Amino acid sequence: MASPALQKELASDFALPREGEVSKLARHGLSWSSGLLLGQYAISMGSTAVLARLLSPSDYGLLGMVATFTVFVQAISDFGLSWATVQRETLTRDQIDALFWINSAFGVLLMAACWLVAPSVSAFYHQAELAKITLAASVALLFSAVAVQPMALMRRQMKLKELSLCNLCGLSISAALAVFLAFRGFGYWALIAQLVSSQAVITLLSFPCSRYFPRIPQGWANVGSLLTFGGYSAGYGLINYFARNLDNVLVGKFWGAASLGYYSRAYFLMTLPGMMIVGIFSGVLIPAMASLRKEPARMEQAYLRALRAIVVLGCSLAVGLAAVSPEAVDFIYGPKWRPIVAILLWLAAAGILQPIQNIAGWLHIVAEDGRGLFVMGLIVAGSATIAFSLGIHAGPIGVARAYAIANTLIAYPVLRMAHRACGLSMQKTIAETLPLLLCSLIMGVVVWTAGIGLAQAGFASHSRLALKILVGCATYAVCVRQFARPTYCEILTHFSI
Repeated sequence: MASPALQKELASDFALPREGEVSKLARHGLSWSSGLLLGQYAISMGSTAVLARLLSPSDYGLLGMVATFTVFVQAISDFGLSWATVQRETLTRDQIDALFWINSAFGVLLMAACWLVAPSVSAFYHQAELAKITLAASVALLFSAVAVQPMALMRRQMKLKELSLCNLCGLSISAALAVFLAFRGFGYWALIAQLVSSQAVITLLSFPCSRYFPRIPQGWANVGSLLTFGGYSAGYGLINYFARNLDNVLVGKFWGAASLGYYSRAYFLMTLPGMMIVGIFSGVLIPAMASLRKEPARMEQAYLRALRAIVVLGCSLAVGLAAVSPEAVDFIYGPKWRPIVAILLWLAAAGILQPIQNIAGWLHIVAEDGRGLFVMGLIVAGSATIAFSLGIHAGPIGVARAYAIANTLIAYPVLRMAHRACGLSMQKTIAETLPLLLCSLIMGVVVWTAGIGLAQAGFASHSRLALKILVGCATYAVCVRQFARPTYCEILTHFSI
């Protein structure tokens, strides 16, 4: 076994940032990842627009049926060990290597489980194609499990540039492959190829980007506490799966592949901006707050600054998406996808508070409160189960409406629990977010009203979209300047650097 001095040297490359480095790394990482975010968003929207015109709602529905199961498996594929790595104050090289091999072995087991249940998935939905699709999609789970530790180490060290480049390359290559296959008439197999190739590229790049290359650990001691936290985190991931995917199961089972195709595309459009924004800020906020745990005042300051940015970006985009939903659907998906507009309106309403609600999980992770994270998952899953069960009789629109109502009702109690766990003031969070939420809502009303006037004036759909975006940006800027002046000045300072 390596000496303690050697163990310390081996792990030093993967230590949490020092307190004095946190601000510098956060600014550098956010600058890079924000730029790369625009690239990811453009590629996602561009490839989606092309694929939506080449593929049918049923193609997307078949993938959605399989994704219902594979996302369930992926929810537990890392056994919660990615966040255990990110937030742990001290970590040895043997611990990192042990977690890598545990994740990889678990990935093999889960892929094998997919192979065993593939016929059952096909029988459940009465779709023969699903058995083959499940087998192919399971390969992505293995790649994902292998990449858990190198990706977690990049988050731990706030290497957001490298992390974003991995994701951008995976997205670009997989999108190009999917478009090529769709043009060649491969149908839903284009979407499967996109799923697998994206994760494969990310996994291959994660090792050189993180500078982590696994070894056989010289000892398996001291991983018990990591596995305990990981177990709670995996339990949360499992429960969160039901909260996020029960709607897909119900829509696919009772309303068919085409309805699920419409619902899944609306859900994708609603969640994409928030997912990218949350992905960036979780990579900054969790390691930053973990590094500042011994300085509560600085930790709270870092949290509030990230909170303001998340609300400005995530919440305003959700409201804006609802306000431009008819034109956005025509522009991105094409006329045949217009049935998703009503679904998208309700999902966007659910997404207004989602970026803030996601922070609750981060706070439990920073506080190493695995039990609290698990309880939060129970609350979210319980409310979603009740809502979806009540809404499914009205089809995809009913499910989306129920989700919006349930998500709004649980936001406050979930956030309050997380603030208590991390020792943060809920009152300060409310004071920071309410003015910005008001700005978003005012902007949404102005843009929707402007759209009615533009339609009556005879403007085409694409022209209305462009004009509504301009009106929305201008209105939001004026509102933030008027109602959230400190945040407005902070934004100006950031962009003037």
